[in-house]
Parts: sequence; C-alpha cells; structure tokens
Amino acid sequence: MSKTRSLLTALTASGFLVACAGAPEPAAAPEPPCTFQDGSGPYTAKAPDWVCNEGSNVPGLTAVASYRQSSSGYDFMVEMATARARQRLAAIISSEAVGSVKDYRANSGNLLANETNMATSEITQKTIYSAVLTGSRVVTKTRNPDTGQVYVLVGISDQDLPKLAEKAVETAFKNDDVGFQLYKASKSFKELISDLGN
Repeated sequence: MSKTRSLLTALTASGFLVACAGAPEPAAAPEPPCTFQDGSGPYTAKAPDWVCNEGSNVPGLTAVASYRQSSSGYDFMVEMATARARQRLAAIISSEAVGSVKDYRANSGNLLANETNMATSEITQKTIYSAVLTGSRVVTKTRNPDTGQVYVLVGISDQDLPKLAEKAVETAFKNDDVGFQLYKASKSFKELISDLGN
C-alpha cells in the first residue's frame, strides 16, 4: 500500500470518528428575565429574581406578596403586602402540618382519631398566623416602576420553623395530648420540618 493511500485511509478513518462524535449540543436557551406581572402588560419591567422564584435563595420558609399603588402611601402598601405574605406563610405551614398529621394517623392505624378536616385546617391557620406575626420578618421589598405596585419578601428562619410547625401540629391534634407527643417523636414530624425548610 502506498504512503498516499495509507494517509488517505487514516484521514478518512479520523474523519469518520469525528463525525460519529457528533456536533456539540446547542446551548440551552437562556431563561427569560424576571418581570413584574401586574398591570395590563406587556410585562417588560424587570424585577428581582426573588419576585418570580419566591425567594428561593433565601434560607428558611419564604413567601412573596404584593399590594397595588394606593393613595394611603408607601408604608401602608408595604404593610398590606407584608400581611398578605404572612397569611401565605401561615397557610403553607398549616396545610403542610394538617396533611402530615392526617398521613401519620392513617399510617399508624389511628383512623378513629383522624378528624383532620377543613375546619381544623382553618383553626390551625388562624392560630399560626398570630405566631407568624412575631416569627417572621421582611427580608426585602421592591416596587414596579411602571405601576407603583409594592412587592415584599417575608421569611421565617430555619431556627423558628420547628416552633411554628409544632404549634400547627398541636392545634391539628386538638385535645389529643398523647397523640401529639407520639407524633412529635416520630419521623413524620422531622420530615414536616425538613419539607417546610426546602
């Protein structure tokens, strides 16, 4: 075999290997920027990432809420947005707690005591809201430059979550102190705390 033919065969083989390796994968399309979603659109006013992602980079449990432009002033708007965010936090904690208690009772065979229903959930949420008032803080706030609407990020630290979850669970158990203590010592309670913190 001549040198030219050997070289040609080698080049063809290397070209085949490169072709098999395939072309590089196209880069993933960039995520669209976070924009304020109030008003009539188009929504072009850029917002901080936490507005769209519920403060996903902030440790603990967080909630975002907003309040429209008001003649009552900026402080009033922040206060109203903060109250809404705290209501959302209370709803998340009570919903998770009631669901966890319900699953725990079903899995432990304690179906007779499984009275967890909408009424219990509402009572739990009201109880938790007062605790959230003192256990939460405004992490940050911003305003839509186009509409004036205020956005607030409210958070509960990882240190305060267990106390609030315990309060919610205690309410969900009503007067069943033994059941409450057994639940608190169970894996279900640890999982509830973990779920709330993630």
